[in-house]
Amino acid sequence: MLDRYAEPPRDAATLAARREALLDQLGWLEDEATALAPLLAALPAWATDQAPMPDDLSAKQMFAALAQFDRETYPAWVAAVREQDTPAFETPALAADPTANERALDDLLADLRSPREALRAVFEAVPAEAWARGATLDGTTTDLYGLALAVVQRDADVLKTLAYRMHEADLRPPTPGLDLPKPPQA
Repeated sequence: MLDRYAEPPRDAATLAARREALLDQLGWLEDEATALAPLLAALPAWATDQAPMPDDLSAKQMFAALAQFDRETYPAWVAAVREQDTPAFETPALAADPTANERALDDLLADLRSPREALRAVFEAVPAEAWARGATLDGTTTDLYGLALAVVQRDADVLKTLAYRMHEADLRPPTPGLDLPKPPQA
């Protein structure tokens, strides 16, 4: 009975709905960037400009890396799927942009929205029948549906990492008197 769910359905209606959902999810990063702007602007600069550990990226560097993938990496993936037989891709690591922390947060978030809008248009321009063309991502066989899903999942993972980091940080303003060391009890 459960065998019928081992592989996702591939009928035309399901694939059309899946394409629509993935295109919608690709736009989610644009919405998140807009929603995050006022929240992040209210934080102290160190919360967006500094990384918690030397090997981590700052929030600004994370945004710059996502925008760079949308400008350079992902459109090349889509083009390769359209032009080649079963191209192979490796998911690149987030790389630190050395200038990101010097840029204004609003500029970085706008830079995140613009390339994502263009990337969504690249995916939308692919004819429905070409979405099933094969590719390999990180050694796993997939297609354009899988690549779009990988982009969306990467977005979610990066934003989740950022959310957990902000949650774990003590971002409350100090309360006078409460943040002072207490004298030892006799």
